[in-house]
Amino acid sequence: MEIEEAQRRYREDGCFVATDAVDPEMLDRLEAAARSVWTQVQSGEVDVVGKGGEGGSIFGLLAPEFGEPAFAEYLCAEPVRRYVECFLGPELRLGHVHLWCSDATYDTGWHRDHGAARDVGEAEEMAILNAPKTSIKWQLALVDDPCLWVVPASHLRYRTEQEHHALNVDRRMGIDGQQQVVLKRGQTLFWNGSLVHRGVKPADLDERLTLTGGLRRYDPAAASEEVDERFRWRLADNIRATLPPQMQLWYDRWRMLQEA
Repeated sequence: MEIEEAQRRYREDGCFVATDAVDPEMLDRLEAAARSVWTQVQSGEVDVVGKGGEGGSIFGLLAPEFGEPAFAEYLCAEPVRRYVECFLGPELRLGHVHLWCSDATYDTGWHRDHGAARDVGEAEEMAILNAPKTSIKWQLALVDDPCLWVVPASHLRYRTEQEHHALNVDRRMGIDGQQQVVLKRGQTLFWNGSLVHRGVKPADLDERLTLTGGLRRYDPAAASEEVDERFRWRLADNIRATLPPQMQLWYDRWRMLQEA
């Protein structure tokens, strides 16, 4: 996809699908690594975060205990960085990479990812929606993935009365304008988490195996931040040395901001 078109779609719709954000050889390695990690967690052999595969999500993929360097190499690879840098610029710091994997049905219900309560007023929510973006996230389908539903362009406006009901009362109702995002293996969805969205795994889908990643813009003047408990494992002494050189820089920039 042309960068200008990607930027337009992200700005106007809040999401776009790229078919060229991962090399085929890397895709094969990532699927194999993901299956290995899932097996290790299911067997109890490795549990970096201490929560197993709780909620169908496995964190800690960069930890050497898993023995799968493909995840770190992927985050640094040119195909995905090409898109990230067109939104954030070249100065980055570590964000996240974890695995959505499940062979059971689930439904998250409608929500936004920006962290505000679901019933805030218009002024407060619009302030959140209009804040400068310092990160971008994406989902890479390692097998076909039809699980995400979004309301395009909802990241630009306050919720409708129907959406308010869906966010607060009936979180599994249908919403006007909802669209299912059907990712084929190897396709990457870059998307704004402030979209009204919902994750639903159909009962007839054998498995979900999707890698979700994110990177952040580096700001040398940023204030220290409380450690996200999902990423406390990254403070361990054995993490940095196992990362590729490019990611060691991103790691150092993340690490210096953490209030350990």
